[in-house]
Amino acid sequence: MKRIVLHVGMHKTGSTAIQASLAGYRDGVFEYAPLPPAVEADRQRAYNHSFLMNTAFDRGHQRMGKLRKFGVAACDFDRYRVQCRDALEACLRTSEAEVLILSAEAITGFDLEAVRELGALLRQHASDMQVYAYVRDPFDYVKSATQEWIKWGYAGDHLHPVSYRNCFGYLEDFFGAENMTYRLYRRGHLLDGDVVADFSSWIGLKNHPARRLDANVTLSTDAVRCIYALNSYPMFSSGNGLLHYSWRELLDVLGRLFPGRFEIPARMVSREIDVWDLAWMGARLGQSMQLPPYSGEDMDCTGLKDWLGRTTPGMLTTIRRELTSRGADVAENASLVELLFQLYLECIRSTSDLQLDYRKFSADRYLERYPDVRQAGLYPFGHYVLHGHGEGRDGS
Repeated sequence: MKRIVLHVGMHKTGSTAIQASLAGYRDGVFEYAPLPPAVEADRQRAYNHSFLMNTAFDRGHQRMGKLRKFGVAACDFDRYRVQCRDALEACLRTSEAEVLILSAEAITGFDLEAVRELGALLRQHASDMQVYAYVRDPFDYVKSATQEWIKWGYAGDHLHPVSYRNCFGYLEDFFGAENMTYRLYRRGHLLDGDVVADFSSWIGLKNHPARRLDANVTLSTDAVRCIYALNSYPMFSSGNGLLHYSWRELLDVLGRLFPGRFEIPARMVSREIDVWDLAWMGARLGQSMQLPPYSGEDMDCTGLKDWLGRTTPGMLTTIRRELTSRGADVAENASLVELLFQLYLECIRSTSDLQLDYRKFSADRYLERYPDVRQAGLYPFGHYVLHGHGEGRDGS
């Protein structure tokens, strides 16, 4: 029977870079599990085993939300669950490697039942299992996870919480604390400052993967402020893959327009930290974790909405300039969020190779031609993107 290396993140510790760099890796001893995508539309990211394992074992919102995003109907969830579980079992059964690597940071969000179900399947095919987890300092984790939340639609007033026991407690209960190995994720402490090289050395790979991917690049505070403002704007979204990639393009554009790093006042973050949880994690690492000192800026910030609501006229000017450079007509008195929404429509336009061009779309004529859209009270161009174009409706 083989040995299994189970890499479980935690989130925001270079997991995507590790997964993408190890995809296809084999060296005669180790193999990175060649699992299929949970849904065909996600094939480009099949190197991240999280989606497949979520679908197979997590019966909660993570599985349902992700499947819905790719247009899977609720009545098909159980069929996808069985397919994903069968795919993992087939990989475990047929792999001839001495050591099989699985990487899925989403496992840290499993409840005990899901951990037991996954673990029972792995134990059928493995003589030994070792769980590896990078752990991030609480301040850096909350900053990074909150930014990721906002990137994908969050518009609330709370920061992303951190709880190390919630991440790893069930894993320790099932796999045993003696089979859990932790390492503090700080760039300056990684081998050559590179998480892929560090992880490869940590688990004992013969060769470090030559392929490298820098993923989930951080955005600046002003770029996140733009996204946060747009998240509160009436939008149209669904499992439509084109909208997903249009949103990714928008994130890239905002990252270019507003370079820098994302910052949150330390006092806000400290509210999310349980000192006993910090001590629990520190005992496993064998070292203390860092908390930043407060600054004067911390004292006058009341919450996330206050902090991210501090937009400036310069941001509006920058977005207006970008739209003008693309040849778009820009309303003279448009607000920042209206300009951001127009920039999103520009991204849809370019991602669709001008097939979905809001500039040429006539909302009045569309509603006149299709009274069902008017009766439903739907945003005309949103209906056209999600349904009308595919149905052959005329948007000119």
